[in-house]
Order: sequence, then C-alpha cells, then structure tokens
Amino acid sequence: MTADFELYVNGKKIALNEFASDVVHDVVLSLIKNLHGVDLDKINKVEIS
Repeated sequence: MTADFELYVNGKKIALNEFASDVVHDVVLSLIKNLHGVDLDKINKVEIS
C-alpha cells in the first residue's frame, strides 16, 4: 500500500520512500481511528496544517 500524499516542512517538499510514506500513513490513520465519530470507511481526504 502506498499512501497518496506529499510532506512539506517549512514549505520545502520532503521526499519519502515507500517505507517512510507507509509509516506516516499508518500513524495518521491510527490517530484518526481513535477519534470519536469518525467512520474510516467514509474518509476520502485528510488535511493537516
């Protein structure tokens, strides 16, 4: 599974290999799973700023 996202730090794009991309994806998904009222099956976009 490859996550479809880009990581920027202070406006600079950070290149991620597949492993790093998967780790970030899994961590964010794990955080979201613990939020009350969030249905993972209905998520189509997540924004973090």
